[in-house]
Order: sequence, then C-alpha cells, then structure tokens
Amino acid sequence: MTNDLNTTFTFLNGRTVDRIGYGAMRLTGQPRNFGPYADWQGGIELLRRARDLGVSHIDTARAYGPHDNERLIADALVDDDGSYGEMFIASKGGVEKSATSISRDTSAETMKRHLDESLDNLRTDKIDLYYVHAPDGITPISESVAALEEMRQTGKIDMIGLSNVSRSQVEEALRVAPIAAVQNRYSPADARDEALEDMIDWLNDQGIAFVPHGPLGANPMKQGAAVNPSDALRTLLPRAPNVLVIPGTTTIAHLEDNAAALAA
Repeated sequence: MTNDLNTTFTFLNGRTVDRIGYGAMRLTGQPRNFGPYADWQGGIELLRRARDLGVSHIDTARAYGPHDNERLIADALVDDDGSYGEMFIASKGGVEKSATSISRDTSAETMKRHLDESLDNLRTDKIDLYYVHAPDGITPISESVAALEEMRQTGKIDMIGLSNVSRSQVEEALRVAPIAAVQNRYSPADARDEALEDMIDWLNDQGIAFVPHGPLGANPMKQGAAVNPSDALRTLLPRAPNVLVIPGTTTIAHLEDNAAALAA
C-alpha cells in the first residue's frame, strides 16, 4: 500500500525536519530518568544508528539526568568539525530534578541559566529549538518566553517551543515571540481530550508544529509502551500534517521499526 503522508514538516522560519524523530529521555539512569545512562557506549551507538537511518530530529531536555542526556547526545552526534551537521536538536529548560524530586522554575533568570547549561552540555553555540519545559504556575508564560526570545535574538537558539501548555498560554506567548512548536502529552492510549484535539488543529492553522510526548502511552517515569509502537505512529501521523512524533527506545531493533513507520 502506498503511503501518501507528507514525510516532512517545514517550520515558519523555513527549516524542514522529518516527521519521525527520536525522543532521547530513556537514555538516562533508571528508574525516574535520573543519572547517566548505564550503557553509555550503547547509547552512542543507538543515536548514531538513528542518524544513519535518516532520523534527524532529536529531542532532549536539561532535566533528563539532569545534564547527562544532553551530554550523551553530544558525545554521539557532534562531528569532527564541532557541529551537528544536518541534525535538528531540541531541548528544554525550566525543570529541576534530583534523585527524589522534580520541581519547576520558569523564571526568566532560570530559563537563561538552563539554556546556557544546555549549550554547554550539548557542546554547541546554538540549539535549533528550545522549549519552556513546563510552566511553573507562578511565572507568566510571557515572561519565560521573553527570556528565550532575548536569547534567540542573541543567536543562542533558533526557535522557541512550549511544552505542557494550554491554548491560552500559547496565545499569550505568541504576543511576545514566534512559537515554533508545542509539545504536550498525546497518545492513542489516552482518553480523548476535546480541548487538545481542537488545539492541534488550531496549531496546524498557525503553522506551529505539535510534538506529542508519550506517543506510545508510556508512563514517563517507567519503561514500557502501552500500545504497539508502529500502530501508534500510524495513528498519530495522519492526525494532522503538523504532528511530529518522537518515540523513544533503548533498542536499535525498535528504533528501526519506528523509523520505517512512514514507509509502511
């Protein structure tokens, strides 16, 4: 059967990415995605295999580890010339993690500090896409985004994203700066959320990417998918042309299956 889905998405700034990427969160210590990945060399090999398969969109966050996941990505994907080549790297700031707790701080000062730490971890001068990981409930989203827009103007990031947000928060952010992507929980395994469904369509009308996290229905603090990965991807990709999926895995076999989903 021929699949007529568009295989790429083009952001408003002209950057084009494949619609199937890779979410790197699981390449951290377990449980709770804390500490360095136990098989560091295996993680490097998996990320390089993803690149060989044509997977260019890699999603990470400062909180994964914290720091360790970004550093693993740098070890795997920074080329001899010190660049990521054609790879598209997305990361996030605003979440603090310890061995026992997770907290949010999206104040302007913290967003700038987290971004600088992400730049150091990833060994790069510019990150393609940087998200507000999750609003802290105190700082207006406009202030968090204004801080990232300041960093975008100085050349430290190319695009701004928002994660775990409502439509009203996206609208507030858009009054401050261009928003390239929204990353919220969305999976065929989850109960239908009409407000989220409407937001996906609205984002598509705005030319903003929607990047589901947890696309396989997994608990972010536990391993294992709730639905078959290939079935989930074949459900999510036709949902709207702005949907970019970032399934995560720790095995090359599953990585290869996920990368082939568009061609199936």
